[in-house]
Amino acid sequence: MSVNSIYKLLDKLEMMVLKGAPVPFSPLIVVNHEKVIDVLDKIRTSIPGEIQEAHSIIRKSEEIQSEARKKAETMLIEARNHAEKMLSESELLNAVQAEANKIREEVVSEVEMIRHKAREEAEQIRMASINEAIKIREGADKYAESVLSNLDKDLGEMHEIVKNGQKHLSELKAESMAAMTADLHDEEEEQPPQKNRELSYKIKK
Repeated sequence: MSVNSIYKLLDKLEMMVLKGAPVPFSPLIVVNHEKVIDVLDKIRTSIPGEIQEAHSIIRKSEEIQSEARKKAETMLIEARNHAEKMLSESELLNAVQAEANKIREEVVSEVEMIRHKAREEAEQIRMASINEAIKIREGADKYAESVLSNLDKDLGEMHEIVKNGQKHLSELKAESMAAMTADLHDEEEEQPPQKNRELSYKIKK
């Protein structure tokens, strides 16, 4: 998986948070935690692929070095054949030896330069790939930790809201029952017994 794919997964995770269902009367949102965890798992499993790409680049650099060695060997063989041909002529023996030595030194110098350059480029590519992979992993872990922390905080606040609502309903219920009991007691005190009312009527009569 490429670096762009990992960034796409991070964008997808961000969109899931942004499109979460809002909780009424609060700044909270509700997201599908299973989908969030699935995206995080995909991000973690994709990171080792970046390291594999670095290894592939190193192998490619080794192939370049191998081709350089083959080229050097071919040049040496050609130089040797050329020198042997010139050695057949005694008057040019010294010139041939000097030319062969010169070619050999140039070839060795060129091969060494190619090998050194290829090694440096391979090391730079490997370190850049590893640093990029580490940076992506740290960013993904930090983002995931932030998302999960916010979700935990939101769930705690929602739980507190529910508890406060239950407590408020219990208080309203208790106040309502107390008011009904007080009203019933007042009605009983205001209504006099029937016999007392009859006795009062006879006395007046």
